[in-house]
Amino acid sequence: MGVVVRMLFGLCVIVAPIVVWTTSAELPARVASHFARGGYANGFMAHETYVLFMLAMTTLLPLVVVASIGLLPRVATARLSMRHREHWLAPQRRAATMATLATWACAFGVVLVSFLTAIHLVTLEANARTPARLDEGVFFAVLGVFLVVLVAWIGFMAVRFGRPR
Repeated sequence: MGVVVRMLFGLCVIVAPIVVWTTSAELPARVASHFARGGYANGFMAHETYVLFMLAMTTLLPLVVVASIGLLPRVATARLSMRHREHWLAPQRRAATMATLATWACAFGVVLVSFLTAIHLVTLEANARTPARLDEGVFFAVLGVFLVVLVAWIGFMAVRFGRPR
């Protein structure tokens, strides 16, 4: 499963910026990028700034998050903070612990890239309206799914690295 999740994360980090780049041509010169209650635009960015921001958000942010969770513990084990640390980092379990962290970091990376790409698509749709207006129902549905998956991910990690049996 670990290899599949890592490959999926790699694919997402490649596809998401392509989606952002190819769909951004539809955006106006002044992109509505922040929205108030009711979905009305109250913050704007220059087209080029928005595109660069979203390219960074869909690639660099997930890469940093995944590296922080999945790779950093391998090189900075002393700084790794987890419950029952001595148990999970014992020599006989260390490799499995690190593999689990890397796999679940990539799984979260897939979720994060998907969420940020969805936010771009919601923003794209909002800017297609005159005046620009966010569909709050779609936005909150996307946000809700992301939060539910995030809580489930945290729950999995808490259970997986909970009290040793």
